Amino acid sequence: MSIFYLLYNLTTFYSVSLYKLYPAQIHNLATPFDDVIPFIPVMIVPYSWSLILFVASFFLVRTAAQLSILTRRLILATTFACFIFYCYPARFSFYRVIPDDWTQFGYQFLQLVDKPFNQLPSLHVSYAILLGVSLWDVIESKKIWVLSTYRFLLISICTLIIFSTVLTYQHHLLDILGGVMLAGVVLILSNLIRNALVTKCLALGVTGFLLIAIAGFYLANSSGITLSIIENLAIAIALYWLVSFMMLAWAYQQPKYARVKHWFQKNSSGKLTLSTWIKFAPIIIIYNVMSLAGQWYYQLFQKEYRAAIKPYSTNDTAFVVATPRLIKANLESYLTYWLFNASALDLLSQPTQLPPVAQYQIIVVDLAAEISSHRSKLEVASQSIINTHLNTQPINALFISNPPSFHFDYLYLPLLDLQPLSEIAVKDYIDLFKRIDALADATETQCIVANSEREVGNHPNKITLINFHCVMGLSRSIGVQVLYLVYCGKLTAHSYRFWIEQHYPYAQLVEAYLPPSLVDAITSYKDNPINNHISSSENGVIDIEKE
Repeated sequence: MSIFYLLYNLTTFYSVSLYKLYPAQIHNLATPFDDVIPFIPVMIVPYSWSLILFVASFFLVRTAAQLSILTRRLILATTFACFIFYCYPARFSFYRVIPDDWTQFGYQFLQLVDKPFNQLPSLHVSYAILLGVSLWDVIESKKIWVLSTYRFLLISICTLIIFSTVLTYQHHLLDILGGVMLAGVVLILSNLIRNALVTKCLALGVTGFLLIAIAGFYLANSSGITLSIIENLAIAIALYWLVSFMMLAWAYQQPKYARVKHWFQKNSSGKLTLSTWIKFAPIIIIYNVMSLAGQWYYQLFQKEYRAAIKPYSTNDTAFVVATPRLIKANLESYLTYWLFNASALDLLSQPTQLPPVAQYQIIVVDLAAEISSHRSKLEVASQSIINTHLNTQPINALFISNPPSFHFDYLYLPLLDLQPLSEIAVKDYIDLFKRIDALADATETQCIVANSEREVGNHPNKITLINFHCVMGLSRSIGVQVLYLVYCGKLTAHSYRFWIEQHYPYAQLVEAYLPPSLVDAITSYKDNPINNHISSSENGVIDIEKE
């Protein structure tokens, strides 16, 4: 409903302004057949049923699947229609006399809220067809007469709505034809679209296009002097916005790991490359704003959010932690807390308590395709920690003679926001987890060799911190960390849900996002890694074959 009011009114204001400034650019869709169509005032009644049926439809559907397909169809119809309204603005060309009977109130209200623009295609017609199809099976009854009566009433209401669009002099016949064609296209697309994420990208793409293009139109004509360069620039930016979101919609529609990794490239430090910025700058900017706003909100209003960002021990020398992409201001305090189990202030007041560990290894596992990693900023924060304690009195003697070193490794598994984790092949997760273990083992070997010349008492030679991070730290990072802990044998298919509730109470990990079948697949591999052959079809269905 909100998308309808935003986009429909936006394109109406645009068409009204365009008609005042450049009336020749407004199209007339009247045909000779429209001349013989009568004006029937009483048809304002079924015309008004469209809004009633629109609202009632959300209460008539019985299942989540019915609600999802209904919402998808209405959003697609609205966004596509409003895009056409902008590209092909039209105006109803007949003059309508307000009747002097009881129907005049309906026409006066209609004249107030629905100007004679936004003609082709007729959304009344599209909505009537889409609502009729979507509500066809919402009534289940073993009595044939009940089902037949309901469907007869539904067809009658929708048919009257369609006829009322021309008999109230709101639309021409070509508008009706356009509405029918739009409904047909939407019905086909709604069955092809995989999930709501594709619909969201399409809607955001069209909405952004219209907002930017129409804002450019008003800006170009606000001073009374037409500045076509401003309007053309706005259209170019709007098209760029639209193309970026169409590409993202395609990535969600056809989820292929290789394509996402190619489209969202990053360098060895975790920064998005120039080519990625060129393709997806609008999306990257949006996610950067989301990251900053989200961290501010959760740290200010959700105390359990900050408390939950603490490492979980997998053994005496290894820890894992799931986080959002952290901002620079918080990195040093988080890193101090993770590695030394103390705040920066406590560590400054008691520097002699700094554990004499030979090396701190931090493996950053970047799961956010849409935003740069904080890997390089963590390295800067680690150097700041060392410099701070070298300049603080009293100084730990072992620390000054053999200051601990920080070693950083970076791994990248590009996941799209809210993309179900099951859409990534299990073998890709296994490959990632093996690389994590290999990096930890390699650094352990190096540390043992280096430590032969260093006295550290009974303290461990090395501490490994594995930091899974995404944009907000609510789903991707926690979900993949859970899979890693299952792979390590620390969690099971029966315990992981309770563990999430205990350690990450704010997590947004619904079953559709982290399905039990994926956890079972990781468990199956862990239990028998040699005899398991893991494969995944293109639609993300996991298959584990026993050899």
